[in-house]
Amino acid sequence: MNRIYSLIFALLPILVSAQYTEIINSNLPGNSQSAYAVGARVLQFEGGLWYERNNHKQMGTSMNFTGVNYAVRYGFFREQLEVMLNGTFAYDKTFLPNATTTHIGFVNNTIGAKYLLFKPKFLDEQPNIYSWKANNSFRWRNLTPSIAIYAGMNFLPNSRYYYEQIPTLSPKVAAIFQAEPIPRVVVVANLIADRFLKKDSSEYSYIFTLTHNLDNGWFSIFAEQQGIFSDRYNDQITRFGVAYIASHNLQLNADMGFGWNDTPQRYMGLIGVSYRIDKHNSFIKKKLKEKVEPTKISHKKKAKKRKKNVFD
Repeated sequence: MNRIYSLIFALLPILVSAQYTEIINSNLPGNSQSAYAVGARVLQFEGGLWYERNNHKQMGTSMNFTGVNYAVRYGFFREQLEVMLNGTFAYDKTFLPNATTTHIGFVNNTIGAKYLLFKPKFLDEQPNIYSWKANNSFRWRNLTPSIAIYAGMNFLPNSRYYYEQIPTLSPKVAAIFQAEPIPRVVVVANLIADRFLKKDSSEYSYIFTLTHNLDNGWFSIFAEQQGIFSDRYNDQITRFGVAYIASHNLQLNADMGFGWNDTPQRYMGLIGVSYRIDKHNSFIKKKLKEKVEPTKISHKKKAKKRKKNVFD
């Protein structure tokens, strides 16, 4: 029996080291994606109420947006893989020089999948219980990022928003990098190509997000810079925010941001929540059952002793 328990504990690091964390790991606050999946058999919901005001200096117009951002993420098959649905539903009121218009509908929906290609082995090392400095000092190796790729498809865009010529279906891909240069500090970088099949609708962007978990462990603060480049719209957007871990499966967050361009000038804010349904332990049990099979012990029958004959 001891040998079986030893094998189980030897397998556990292989099974749980890839993605899953005991505390919810959300992409909120901010617009970037983490390199890590939510974990196999974990269903996670992320979303929030947002408000944005746009002022177009040259056209003399302003727009007020109110809406809901939502994401559904699910990990399956392997720890490194997750599928997700992201979207935005909005109501806007536009003030023109001589008129006012309103619209309501889906701004966008995107369904896709993310897969972790590489994770540095040192991230799975156990802390050094004899040295505080070894666990908290900067090391150059800490700059080595985990790397993931994302591929998705935009669908059901609302032509009343933004530009009339946005295609009904269009691809979206991203390269995702994530590193932890010092403890409790995480840097995430996303390089994104969106709707790139047609030049007039192509959009390219980057997002850099810096998150710092405070000493109490339940609060985090973040800063984010996003650059957007296309033939129709270019901007730099800066965001700041805070997140609170209310429980192992629940996170609350808020952020606010602004754009640097004045065509239009953008101001935005969001109050969000993330919640997960965690069935990861059932995945671990299944994998352990597949890896560890009971050892059958065969008992050899003892040879029967030949009875002595009275004539022997």
